Amino acid sequence: MTIQSNKIRWANITEIDPLTGLPNKSTIPEEFKSSGAKSNQPIPRQWINTQFNEIYNAFVDLQAQLDSITGAGSQPTLEYLYPVNGQPFLSFANTDPATYLGFGTWVLIEGKVLVGVDTSDPDFNTSGKVGGAKSHSHTDNLSVNGTTLTVAQLPSASPVSLTVSTVGSASTSPANTSPLAGDNVASTTSSSNVNWGGTGATHTHSLSGGVQTSSNLMPYETLYIWRRTA
Repeated sequence: MTIQSNKIRWANITEIDPLTGLPNKSTIPEEFKSSGAKSNQPIPRQWINTQFNEIYNAFVDLQAQLDSITGAGSQPTLEYLYPVNGQPFLSFANTDPATYLGFGTWVLIEGKVLVGVDTSDPDFNTSGKVGGAKSHSHTDNLSVNGTTLTVAQLPSASPVSLTVSTVGSASTSPANTSPLAGDNVASTTSSSNVNWGGTGATHTHSLSGGVQTSSNLMPYETLYIWRRTA
């Protein structure tokens, strides 16, 4: 920021009026400086010239004070407050900070929150690191535990009728030989019902695992965050 004091420098260019030989400036009466011009009071041009000269000197002095704050260089005070890759510029308006400040190249930090540097945490140990995600997905980790069925839990079936016949040989038949025609053979026949299945009793399976859901968003309020790059 540089004050254009030379634009009002005209007031004391000529100290003596070349036409009249009179001074181009003269001391302004205190009552005029404190209360201004009175009704229908003529204002000598020398007074006006003196006023402009005092304004000029005030601007020159102000510029000198600003230069003493910013140092010997020409960089304005605000540029010291917002150096390249220095502190961010925050605003609720989407207006490039160069419009307000008159300097710099600025880029937006979009869709991110700011986290303080933590040198003990590898994720946050230096400035300028980026990471994290707005959302993430989960996969299921479900499994059904196996079950061994008991006989009672087997499906039931209709009874099956079996008929068993036993054949006994007569005393005259030789051992381990088939009966011959005419031999005296005794036979016995019996039948019974046999169940080949269970009773269909109920059984259960247990389920383990689950799908977890969560949100990464904290309560928030948005604004524009600018970083100066040049």
